[in-house]
This record gives sequence, C-alpha cells and structure tokens, in this order.
Amino acid sequence: MVERPHVPVLLDAVRECASAAAGEVWVDCTLGFGGHSEALLQAGARVIGFDRDAAARAYATDRLSPHAERLTIVASDFRRLPTVLAELGVERVDGVLADLGVSSWQLDQPERGFSFKAPGPVDMRMDPAAGEPALALIERSSTAELADVIRRYGEERFAGPIARAIRAWVEGAGPHDTHTLAQAVRDALPKREAAKRKIHPATQTFQALRIAVNDELGALEDLLAALPEVLAPGGRALIISFHSLEDRLVKHAFAEWCGKAGHAPAPPRGLPPPPSAPAAFEAVTRKPRVGSAAEIEANPRARSAKLRAVRKRRAA
Repeated sequence: MVERPHVPVLLDAVRECASAAAGEVWVDCTLGFGGHSEALLQAGARVIGFDRDAAARAYATDRLSPHAERLTIVASDFRRLPTVLAELGVERVDGVLADLGVSSWQLDQPERGFSFKAPGPVDMRMDPAAGEPALALIERSSTAELADVIRRYGEERFAGPIARAIRAWVEGAGPHDTHTLAQAVRDALPKREAAKRKIHPATQTFQALRIAVNDELGALEDLLAALPEVLAPGGRALIISFHSLEDRLVKHAFAEWCGKAGHAPAPPRGLPPPPSAPAAFEAVTRKPRVGSAAEIEANPRARSAKLRAVRKRRAA
C-alpha cells in the first residue's frame, strides 16, 4: 500500500469551479490517490475515476471506501472515456475533471524512471505493464528524431546537442539508468547555461521523453474532442495543466467552445456583420486559477499548476 500520497493541487479552486452537487455524475480522468475525487464525493456526487496505475487505484479504493457505493474505478486511460461511459450505461455526465500532472509519489519512485533524484530504469510509463519504456524509444530513435522530441515536447533550446549526447550515452557501455542519462544531458549543455538554470538541466528533456512515451498530448487532444459530447447541458469541464504545451491546447479548445477563437472576416462595406451563432459553452474561469502563495509554500508542486474551467450552456 502507498504510504505517502501526493497532495492534490488547487483543491479549493476545484471545489469552487466544480460546484458538484448530490446526484450529479462526475468523471475524474486522473484519479491518482483520490484527493480531487474525495471532494466530489463529499459533495454527494457519483464519481467514475480513471487511472492506469495499479498502485494509485489500490490506494484510492481504500481512501474512498466510505463512498464506495457512489464510486466506480476504471483501470484505463481516459482516452476510452466515451466507450467506458457507454459500457456503464451513462449517456451524459455533469462534470469532467482532469489533473494532468505526474504525482509526487510517482516521481519519488526510482523504479518508475520519471525522476533522476536516484538511479532507476529509464522507463517513464504511466502504466508499467503496457507500452514502450523510454529506453526503448531512445534506442530505436535517430539523433534527429530525438532532437525533434526534445525540442517539441520539452521546448529545449539545446535539443540538438542533447540528442547527440543521448545517442552517445545509449551506445556506450552504461549503466543506462536515469542518473547517468541526466548527467549526459547536463554535460551536453554549455557550462554557463547549465549553471544559470533554476531547474535541473535535464528536467525539460525528461519531460519530453515522458510525454512522448505516454503520448500525453495525443491523449489530451482526444479528451478535448470527446468533452462537448459527453457533457450534459450545464456540465462543467475542469482541466489542470502543468506546462505550456498542455495549457495551450486547453486554452485554445475552451476559447473555441466559448466562441472566442479568432474572428470572422469583415462583411462587405455597408453591410452589417452576420449574426453569430450562440456559443455552446461559457467560461467558468476568465483567467486560469493558480495556487496561492500559502498553497505553493505548503505544496511546491502547485507552483506550475493552472486550472481552466468551462460550462456547457443549457438550451434556451
């Protein structure tokens, strides 16, 4: 059993933006250790929770046992959301919540390979029983392909030198663990650049590899595509992101749903603009909600968290 779960971020903001009520049906796309789901259940809602991590599901099952009659835990990626709802006989839901961050507990487990604090296998899979580990991805990728992954998903300015260093690392004698990989990345940067960074020089590269291994942005795109259909009128969608790539996708999708993405071309001179169709959604958060100074001090993981929320309009 997990002894020290991570603390859910932006919990008060989630409660406020969700406004969950008794009798509602909510989906927690990233159940984790149940912190956000617990708040929804305490409000009287039914929760369908998705998580690929067996350890997280076991902990959440125990933690949320007082609400077991209103909790369904699904051992799956949230990409299967529409299919799972159909299998459960649920046509529409009143809310969907997704916390896209990797939990502190996962980061603290060397055997998962997400972090370089201690040596561990270069794995990085959210579901250790499925998919391709990061080391296998590195082994089959060319230098150019690695550079593209690091540049695209890590927004790393030194993607080229880092990719060349990783190829040399994986072709070398080893050991091929997270510690030596992080050192190879650090050594690829100019010393002045590595010294001035506020975070470990390998952080962006590890993020890029993790995103690629788990196809995290593809999964988020699939979720965003499904949300308008699975939400009932009045339903809320809440998404917490932790880096700009995720937040950009969420921001643009929500803006489009709320009728604020781009502008129609100007009408011919002398003619009034055509009436615009009413937007299907309205914003719950005009700007992303972020952690307070007190929360960030208590839970540093909240520093980069942003919560955006929208509500599906009811028919006029």
